[in-house]
Amino acid sequence: MPSLSEPPFQKYQDWENDTIISGERSIQEFESAVRVIKTDHGDAFIYAVASNDENAKTFKIVIGPIEIDITIDLKKLSLVIEVYVYIPFLGKIQIAKAAGNLHDGITLKIGFPPYVGGSLTLKLDGKDVVLEHSFDALGWHYAGRMVIFTLP
Repeated sequence: MPSLSEPPFQKYQDWENDTIISGERSIQEFESAVRVIKTDHGDAFIYAVASNDENAKTFKIVIGPIEIDITIDLKKLSLVIEVYVYIPFLGKIQIAKAAGNLHDGITLKIGFPPYVGGSLTLKLDGKDVVLEHSFDALGWHYAGRMVIFTLP
C-alpha cells in the first residue's frame, strides 16, 4: 500500500503549515475506469478492475442494490460471477455464485426473499460480452441489457 506521501498522492502546504494531501490523480484514474449507463431507476455502473493477469478481465457492476463481480479468462472464455445485495441494516450479502463459459452463457436465479428475486444472464453476442437482467429488489423492478465490454 503506497504511503500518502508517494504518487499518486501529492502533498501541499497551506498558510498555517498544515499538510494537505490530494488524491486527484487517483480519482481521475478511477473515473476513467467507470462507465455509467442510464436506467429507469437511476444509473448502473460498470467498473473495470485493474488486474495483474493480462489474460483476465475483472468487472464490478452495480445496478440498484445489486453488485455483480465478474472475472473472465480471455483465452478460455471461462468466467466466475458473484452476486451481492446491499440491504439496509444487514449490509452486503452474497446471494449467488457460479462458474461457466461465455460460449454457453450463464443464467443465475437470484433471490433473498423478501428483498430480491429475479435472474441474470451473462453471454457472448458476437464479440460483445452482454449482461441481461430482470429482478425485483427492495420494491423496485430492474430490467435491461448492457454490453460489459467487447472481446479483442
